[in-house]
Amino acid sequence: MLSYQVDSKLQSEAPGALVVHCGDHRFQAAFQEFLNRHLGLAGNYDLLVIPGGPQSLTLVEYLPKFSWASWRWLRFFVENHEISRLILIQHQDCAWYKTLPLHLHSSSEPRQRQEEDLRKLGQALRKDFPQLRVELYFAAWNGDERGNVEFLALEK
Repeated sequence: MLSYQVDSKLQSEAPGALVVHCGDHRFQAAFQEFLNRHLGLAGNYDLLVIPGGPQSLTLVEYLPKFSWASWRWLRFFVENHEISRLILIQHQDCAWYKTLPLHLHSSSEPRQRQEEDLRKLGQALRKDFPQLRVELYFAAWNGDERGNVEFLALEK
């Protein structure tokens, strides 16, 4: 049996946040850099990585079982890990959004649909979990696909 020893240690304090984002491989390094360096989480956060990221929490009419599971997982972390900060991140060119029926949104433009979902979800989460600080971000590359990624705060 192979065994690997790593230098990383277990986190001993409560997580600084719960983060929900998409699993798109193009953005993973940018997500980690943003969370650890720019938001100062230093690797101390719970993480839900799901296709479409936070959009999974909005699928009540279209995919109710997906929505139910996503809400269940979110509630689990919030209630069992003493979460006080929730960070939701959407990203440019999300393949998941391309698979969704257009009638679910008021706009056919993907970014507007993503931002609409994030804002509605932010309102719902603040109502259901008034103790949470909810942060909404959109990650986009500037220039071409190989460019740097920037994170835009949708609400502050």
